Amino acid sequence: MKKNNYLIIIFIILLIFLIPKMVFSQVQVQKNQGNAKDKMTIAYVPRSLDNPIFLDAFQNAQKKALELDVNLEWVSPFVYNEEEQIEIIESLIERKVDGMVVSVNNTENYINVINKAVERGIAVATFDADAPDSIRIFHIGIDNYKAGQATAEGLLDVLKKREVDYNNSDKKLNTMIMTGVKGAVNLDLRLAGFKDQIENTNINVIDVIENQDSVNLSVILLEEYLENNSYIDIIFFVGGWPFYVPAEALPNFQSWAESGGVAVGIDIFYDALLLQQRGLIQYLVGQDMAAMGSKGLESMYNYLKYGIEPEEFIETSLEIAKEENLEELLKKHLPWRVK
Repeated sequence: MKKNNYLIIIFIILLIFLIPKMVFSQVQVQKNQGNAKDKMTIAYVPRSLDNPIFLDAFQNAQKKALELDVNLEWVSPFVYNEEEQIEIIESLIERKVDGMVVSVNNTENYINVINKAVERGIAVATFDADAPDSIRIFHIGIDNYKAGQATAEGLLDVLKKREVDYNNSDKKLNTMIMTGVKGAVNLDLRLAGFKDQIENTNINVIDVIENQDSVNLSVILLEEYLENNSYIDIIFFVGGWPFYVPAEALPNFQSWAESGGVAVGIDIFYDALLLQQRGLIQYLVGQDMAAMGSKGLESMYNYLKYGIEPEEFIETSLEIAKEENLEELLKKHLPWRVK
């Protein structure tokens, strides 16, 4: 009997010590859950995950999110697909994230889903590729028309150094252009800037190939095109889709370049610079993806937290890669696996 009484007393003493701790732990869990719920969530939705050009934006957005104590979500289809990307945006609307920064086309479906998000109280901005006909708050990116112009100017400089007459009306310089998809405002503006800059020359655009914003498809299309059209004089890459592979993976392109073909393009990163070093590309114009990540996220944060209205267009800078500064840029743009 006495033994049972002792056990009861010990049990009561344990309860006296443990119950407050259990209650405190439960309160702490609820408090942590509340803090997580109160934390601002901003989602970035690039066009695809298979295009490494967006990695600089991701790294710098992530760094800024940690600095500002923001939940950053980076979500996208693996390969570009309009329907899948819109489904992701729809899911973010349903989850009621605080804001989104998206890279999209200026098509009806994208415009409708962006407007829907804004009407539901979610702030939406665009980066890289814009939807100006939507009611998005701001766009951050390069002046794509200027980028197209700058690429054309670089092309003319290369031709001049090679003593190729680009004003000789008796001999056309046949040119192929590789772009992504129709309706992408950024790509269309680059095309317009390029074409306007070469208007009074003998540079003759005979083909515009769309790679559907696919890195893999761009390599296939490029190799197939040059297999059947090795006579082409110039290629303008509106974006750097096929530049992620080594020269050995582009045998037809390599052979064409070694035979005197001139290639220029937009996007600068380590692998593209290696192709330029090997002589496959002669001139590149780059965009500041790092700023699109860092400044884009910070602008959205300031809008949501403090009501600070950003400029409708936040312009990021261009970068030029040519023979004179190539080695310097190779030291600056490290392989992504090293970063």
